[in-house]
Amino acid sequence: PARAQHARASLSLGRALVADGAVREGREHMREAVGLARRCGCVALARQARDDLVAAGGRMREVTASPLDMLTGTERTVAGLVASGAGNREVAESLFVTVRTVELHLTSVYRKLGVARRGELAEALRADGTAAASRPAGRLRDAKKRKP
Repeated sequence: PARAQHARASLSLGRALVADGAVREGREHMREAVGLARRCGCVALARQARDDLVAAGGRMREVTASPLDMLTGTERTVAGLVASGAGNREVAESLFVTVRTVELHLTSVYRKLGVARRGELAEALRADGTAAASRPAGRLRDAKKRKP
């Protein structure tokens, strides 16, 4: 949260400096905002800062090929299982972690991808072409039924 606030503040300062004619200094703050936003997983903020930087005549490489690049391996796994229709308890049992751990991973995934609900998560994964979004929804449930 602190890094995201710092990124927002740097972007605001950059915009103000550019508006006042201090373009070079403004672009420096915008570049800083892009970097900070990327490091904390705020993809939308990073893109906005980059867009503002480019509009002010600055240059920077693409923020990321995909927002999913910001996810850790575990976050991708949890996101894929949830997008496939698994509940938090099912995901926790399949990964041998607590439900709270799954909730924490989901919170991080939602923040990084800019989504608020499971349906939006599934759509974000489908839009990216991620195979995890196409797993059969009943996979975990079927496995649980077979247990003695």
